[in-house]
Amino acid sequence: MNTPFLIGIDMGTTNAKAIACDKAGNLLATHSVGYSVQYPQPDWAEQDPDEIVAAALECIHKVYSTTKSYGPLLGISFSSAMHSLVALTEQGQPLTKLIIWADNRSADIADALRPTAIGKEMYRRNGTPIHAMTPACKLRWLHEHQPVVFRRAAKFVGIKEYLFYKLTGKYLIDYSVASATGLFNIRELRWDAWTLDQLRLEISQLSEPVSPFHVQELPSSEVLSLPAGTPLVIGASDGCLANLGSGATDPGTMAITIGTSGAARISAPRAYSDDQMRTFCYLLEEQTYIIGGATNNGAIIFQWLKDTFFANETYEQVFARAEAIEPGADGLVFLPYLLGERAPLWDSHVRGGFAGLGIRHTQAHFVRAVMEGIILNLYSIGKILMEQQPIHTVYANGGFTQSTTWVQLLADVFGKPIALNETAETGAMGAMMMGLKALGHIREYDEVPQFTPVARTVEPNWMRHRGYQLLAARFEQWVKTVTREYPSTL
Repeated sequence: MNTPFLIGIDMGTTNAKAIACDKAGNLLATHSVGYSVQYPQPDWAEQDPDEIVAAALECIHKVYSTTKSYGPLLGISFSSAMHSLVALTEQGQPLTKLIIWADNRSADIADALRPTAIGKEMYRRNGTPIHAMTPACKLRWLHEHQPVVFRRAAKFVGIKEYLFYKLTGKYLIDYSVASATGLFNIRELRWDAWTLDQLRLEISQLSEPVSPFHVQELPSSEVLSLPAGTPLVIGASDGCLANLGSGATDPGTMAITIGTSGAARISAPRAYSDDQMRTFCYLLEEQTYIIGGATNNGAIIFQWLKDTFFANETYEQVFARAEAIEPGADGLVFLPYLLGERAPLWDSHVRGGFAGLGIRHTQAHFVRAVMEGIILNLYSIGKILMEQQPIHTVYANGGFTQSTTWVQLLADVFGKPIALNETAETGAMGAMMMGLKALGHIREYDEVPQFTPVARTVEPNWMRHRGYQLLAARFEQWVKTVTREYPSTL
C-alpha cells in the first residue's frame, strides 16, 4: 500500500485530537486524549502544560502507529487554543501553570484599561479586545502581583509554542496565535513595540513570529518516535482553522461553533477594528483575517441547567421539554452570563439571570429560555458581523450540532440556512488543509472540497424567525439592565 498521509493535531481546552487523512481527504485514523482544568482560586483557570504536551504526543503517536503502514508521513500540522500563557525559565522550565482563556484574574486590570486611550490604541493596533482572557492583560497582572516570577521569566509562551520548543528546541509562534495575544500588530505582522513598551516587556521574552505556513523539520527526537526530518507545519489557531475546516472562508459565509464556549466568525481580506471594540480580528494567514466574537457561555450553561435541575434525566428528555414549549418561552428571557462575558460585552463581571418570570412558568419554560438565551447571545455577535457583509449560509460545528433542537433553533434565530459539516473536528481538518498547502501538495484550499463536506442543511422556519427578531430586541434591552459599565456595546 502506498497512501501518503498527513496528521493534524488540535490542542483544545479539554482534550487533544489528532486525525490522519490522505491527500484526497479520506479519514484514516483519529485519537483523542482529555486533560483537566484546575480552579485553585476564584476566577483562576489553569492547566498543567506538560500534561497537555503529553496528551498531544500520545495522540500523534497513536495515529501514526495506526497509519504508518499506509505509506509515507507527509508531515504534521498544528492547531491550538488561543490566549494561553506560561512563564518559562532560561532552561525552558515552567515558572507558572498554563493560564488559559477562561482565567479572569486580570479582570480588574482589563476593566481599568479598556476605556482608556492606551487600551483603545492597543485594540486598534492588535485587533484583540481588552479583556482578562488576553495574554496582554495576564502579563500586566503577573507584573503587578507576581513581580519575582515576571523578572525571572526568560520567555512567555502559549501552549503550541511550548510544544514546539519541546519538539524542536526553538521558540516559534504563528501569526494566527500571535494575533490573539493583544501584543501583535495585525497589519504589520510583527510584535507591536508600542504595546510592549506599555507592558514593560522585551521582544526577547517572546517567541519569533512566523507564517502559519512555516515548516520546521523534526530533529532526532526522544519524545516523539517519528523519523527525523518529518516536516512540522506550525499552523494556526483553533478558531481560525475551524472557519477553514468548515468551509466558511468565502464571502457571505459565517461559522458558528458551540462547544463549552461558543463563537461566531467571518472571513475578510483585510484587517478590521470595530469602533466600539465589540469584535476581534485575528489572522488565519497572511491574506486572510477572521473577524468575530467569542462567548464564554455556550453549552456549558445548558450542562449547568441539566446537572443542577435535571440530573436524573437524559439530554434527550430535557430537549423534549423545550420542544413542548412555544418559541419565546411565554415571555421568559434568560441572560446566559453565568461566567462573565467576552463578545459583545467584554465584561468579566457581568452576571446573568432570568427576566420576565411569572407564576405561569414551568420547568420546561426554563429549559426553552436557557436554550434561546444562549443562541440569542450568539445572534447579538452575529448581527454585528452581518453589518460587515451579507451572510447567505451559516456553517455550524461543535457538540451542539448533535441536537436537532439546537440546530433548528439556530436556523430560526439567525434566519439563515445552517450547513452541518460531516466532521465535528473542523480545527484539526483546517490544520490538515493548511498543512497540505504549506507542503506544496495543493495551491488553493478549494482544490480539496472533500475536506469540508456538508452532511445536511437545515432551513429556518420563517414565521418563527420573525418572532425571534422581536425577542432579540427584547433580549438586548434586558442585557442593558445587567451590564455595569458598557451598555453602549450593544
